[in-house]
Amino acid sequence: MKFTVSQAELSKALARVINVVPTKTTLPVLGNILLKVDDGALTLTATDLDVSVTTKIAVDVKKGGSLTVPSKPLNDLVKNLPNIPLEISADPQFKLLVTCDKGDYRISGESDDDYPALPIIDQKASVKIDAKMLSRMIGKTTFAVSTDTLRPALTGVLFQIVDKEFRLVATDGHRLAKMICRSFESNVKEKLNVVVPTKALTEVAKETRDTISVQVGQNHVRFDMTDAQLYSRILDETYPDYERVIPSNNDKKLTIETQTLVDAFKRVSIFANPITHQVRLSLAKKGLTLSAEDMEGGSTGSEKLAAEYEGDDLQIGYNSQLVLAALNHIDTKETVIAFKSPTSAGVVTPAEQADGEDHMMLVMPVRLND
Repeated sequence: MKFTVSQAELSKALARVINVVPTKTTLPVLGNILLKVDDGALTLTATDLDVSVTTKIAVDVKKGGSLTVPSKPLNDLVKNLPNIPLEISADPQFKLLVTCDKGDYRISGESDDDYPALPIIDQKASVKIDAKMLSRMIGKTTFAVSTDTLRPALTGVLFQIVDKEFRLVATDGHRLAKMICRSFESNVKEKLNVVVPTKALTEVAKETRDTISVQVGQNHVRFDMTDAQLYSRILDETYPDYERVIPSNNDKKLTIETQTLVDAFKRVSIFANPITHQVRLSLAKKGLTLSAEDMEGGSTGSEKLAAEYEGDDLQIGYNSQLVLAALNHIDTKETVIAFKSPTSAGVVTPAEQADGEDHMMLVMPVRLND
């Protein structure tokens, strides 16, 4: 293997794949990046067996070949070099030599014989969507994913196609986020349900150029992006019927300036119980009162806020951290929260939905202290 490449191009390619490399693994080869040179291009691949990313850049090829190289020393070296031409080669003992005006650097690599192959996608379904839109959908939902490994389905995001809607849904049992897009292309004839791990989506969300093509297979999904392909294992779990927990008859509606509510929650929650983070919402025609009390610490805090409220008076409690997480994903000036009763979930939505999308979040209440 021998080729020449600019530092900037190689650094960019390494940044595209490096985050998939596991920090801890029982398979040492997974700590490496696969470098393969042929047909005037360098292909870089990284995997943790669940998620794989591969990207290709044009290089001046003198001799083809392949090997795997420890990701950290290679990435650290390239990242800290100036933008100058790099001559890279490998000897028969799989040592990678990087030569440039600054010096010569040698990294011990390995044969690619034991490096895992990329999954084969036996395509069942295909979806094409604007990259910015998919990134937005991922950002609006992944915050609600569960970290409980005993409920593996909830550790991923549900990709769902129903009629003319492409939906992303995430929940941890205490909150739920759903984002619907109506501007996409698909060959799906019937309902599609696929649960994709969050780690994969975190990488996909970084792509905001052009169109992303999502190829769904039996066990894996592939995201074809502008300069990379990402493969992810599909979580082979049944996602809960989330629609059953979304109330449809919340008849009490609060409309309030988003930032005003965020700021008030931050201040009042300082005085909440540090374990429950409970904040009480007292809703009435005259407006909203937020209050919190830490019984053990003996501290209290409350604020009265101007707001538009429709419905009977209501007192309801929430974990302030869950409410703030939801409000931080509202990007309109005003927020609408719809309630039914002190024991029913509150539905949080932007006051105005953007064209072609529908965004909602749900937060379960907590029992109020008497």
